[in-house]
Amino acid sequence: MSGELTADAVVEEWKSRLIALARTPEYVFVDTPQELIDRHRARLTTFEGCTDAELEAVEKRIGGRFPEVFRQYLLQMGEACGDLFRGSDRGGIRCFDRLCDDAREIVEDVGGRWTLPPDAAIVLTHQGYTFDYVRAVGGFDGPVLRWTDGSPDEDIQIAATFAHYVDAQLRLSERNNRTARERGGYCLVLYPGGGQRFYSARNSARTFSAAENQR
Repeated sequence: MSGELTADAVVEEWKSRLIALARTPEYVFVDTPQELIDRHRARLTTFEGCTDAELEAVEKRIGGRFPEVFRQYLLQMGEACGDLFRGSDRGGIRCFDRLCDDAREIVEDVGGRWTLPPDAAIVLTHQGYTFDYVRAVGGFDGPVLRWTDGSPDEDIQIAATFAHYVDAQLRLSERNNRTARERGGYCLVLYPGGGQRFYSARNSARTFSAAENQR
């Protein structure tokens, strides 16, 4: 049926929401070279995925096919996804082996008896204590699972589908953006290697590194 939602349309809608967030920031730049401003804005709206051949090579190696929505995410924005998942270590199919190795190491570090499934693709890891993943179970969409060092011998399902998982991330970003703007926002200073956020209403500042800003 022509009215059915496609995986491509799902991912395109995510990109549209990320672009809308980039166009209505909760900050204004101060004392920042235009080159750094342009680079920052470009990162927020840059989307890059892997090739079909790269994705199919991994699927052949693990003996499964990822759900279509997750496949389109990898193909359209898995390598660069704007500000989605900011603050976590993430990557697309080109980081498949590294992220899986990182996840196994996180489990081993706490002596967990749980084992990462061989058909799992890590979506992200966060601060060395947790990671989220999708399995190559085929179909249109599939669940997202999470392992955390608080329960080292098991994983849990945190979203019924990858679409629900990303939508929750975007709704949180949209809510935080709206709340910050309603409170007056903040000033953002960028410099090579990092930057600072100044919250004038609270008379405070937060410094961050360039690597943090790019996640």
